[in-house]
Amino acid sequence: MDNRNLAIAIVLCIVIFLGWNFLSYKMGWIPEEKAPGRVTAPSAGSSAPDAPAGSPDAPAASPDAPAGSPGVVADFAGQSPAPVPASVAGRTVSVETPLYTAVLQADGGVLCRFTLKGYRTGIGGSAPLVEMLDAPAAAQAPLGVLLDGLATWNGPRWTLAGGDLNLADGEGGVLTFTADVDGVALRRELAFSASDYVISERLFLASPRQRTVNTAFTLGISSLNTDRKVSVFTSLRHALFGGPQPEPEESQYNPTRVAWLQGADFDEESSPADLAKGTPVLNGASWMGVMNNYFLGAVSMDDPAAGAKGRLIGSVYHVLIGKTGVALRPGEEVLLRSAYFLGPKESGRLAATPNNIGKALDYGFFSVIARPLVRLLVFFHGYTNNYGTAVILMTMLIKLIFWPLSQKSYKSMNQMKKLQPMMLKIREKYKNDKEAMNREVMQLYKTYKVSPAGGCLPIVVQIPVFFGLYQGLLNAIELRHSPFIATLPFTDIPWLADLASPDPWLITPLIMGATMFLQQKMSPSSADPTQARIMMLMPLIFTVLFLNFPAGLVVYWLVNNVISIGQQWWQLRRA
Repeated sequence: MDNRNLAIAIVLCIVIFLGWNFLSYKMGWIPEEKAPGRVTAPSAGSSAPDAPAGSPDAPAASPDAPAGSPGVVADFAGQSPAPVPASVAGRTVSVETPLYTAVLQADGGVLCRFTLKGYRTGIGGSAPLVEMLDAPAAAQAPLGVLLDGLATWNGPRWTLAGGDLNLADGEGGVLTFTADVDGVALRRELAFSASDYVISERLFLASPRQRTVNTAFTLGISSLNTDRKVSVFTSLRHALFGGPQPEPEESQYNPTRVAWLQGADFDEESSPADLAKGTPVLNGASWMGVMNNYFLGAVSMDDPAAGAKGRLIGSVYHVLIGKTGVALRPGEEVLLRSAYFLGPKESGRLAATPNNIGKALDYGFFSVIARPLVRLLVFFHGYTNNYGTAVILMTMLIKLIFWPLSQKSYKSMNQMKKLQPMMLKIREKYKNDKEAMNREVMQLYKTYKVSPAGGCLPIVVQIPVFFGLYQGLLNAIELRHSPFIATLPFTDIPWLADLASPDPWLITPLIMGATMFLQQKMSPSSADPTQARIMMLMPLIFTVLFLNFPAGLVVYWLVNNVISIGQQWWQLRRA
């Protein structure tokens, strides 16, 4: 009897197991390709069914995977994010705001184009508008969602709720994209605002089908629901900013680089060789992006457990941020919040972005000086409507602040000038005894209460200001393409039409060098001929250095020199 009951229980278990599977396939609860006995040849770059993407047992994605392939992308457990196939051509939806025009694909919500309306690639109204993506980057489907390493925009049919958005100032709008990807229901809600460059995303994930494990007992059957764990990444891809060709100011002073914020630490990497190998996996990253001095494309995720990784493949910068091990429980929905920033590095708008994306506006070691100087420039510009004039007013204000210190310096230099005959006698008397000569010179300074370093003090104090202003002018988008004297006088030849770029005719650096030379002639020369010759070389050295500096910085140093010459002449007259 016991044996017969055992046999009946085994037969019932087999019938129920096979019958449940058959019914599941017929009802569509389990994809047909996962049916027993059905073998699907893995596509190039696809991983084994039971091996998560990026695991040691999963094959790496092929860099040469053709467009239209499944596009498996290694996650953070793998070596680096691999290239993904181009998105499938299909219906697009556009978003128009006063700040930008965005074009997205209805399948997956990936970005095709993002044009900034307020910025151009060159000087003049005929220059093309700045494109945050060029053709190679757009083909890699920026803003795409990767699920378990799979490109969700290839294959599944997406449904779009909403249509083209035309947002006036202060308005907002939402586009909703839904699809079933590998047994997971995805819903992307992308929110746009006409007042900033942020695209906010709410990504909902749900497992619509219950995954069950059947266990048989002697007198019954129990079904246990199991969770599914997935990895979810959002991606951003850029090529060189400014459209098919990099911007004219793309140079060693303005490189495109990958930047990120991990905890409170901001960092960046601009070396193409290092970026080709990929950045390390950055756990706890608030955001990661691609930027140059003036524009930024960044992706962030509202989750302290998020990880980020970036890499340069060809001319395209790949950035991923996301999570692994996201548990999907049957009947429950998981929400992941992300944000994208695509736009200029304007200090006001960046400060209001989520997840501290505003940290991308970094002035380096001298930020504490650079930030107030840039704000001061913007303040003066509000009255003059010309950043060149604003630079001159700011220089005059800085010179006024340092005026008492400069007066002491010039007084010290005049005293040194009076001591020159006595110092020459000491040099002649002790020309063969350096130690005695130095001792007598120091005694001379002490007797007449003269500080030999007094004349150098204003220069030492102004060095941090100079470097702070250098960083500010180099990174302030307010000065990009801002003119001072747009054309050479009485001609139509462009001159100081862009204070963020070098003087094209080298006029201001040469005049600046001449003013430095005049300052040297007005200052007392050193008793040591070698030192005197070195000091006379300084104007030449500075002139060569300033040839490639931003014109705004050269104007600052030139005006500073002119005021210093006037102040020094006035001090000499008083003496």
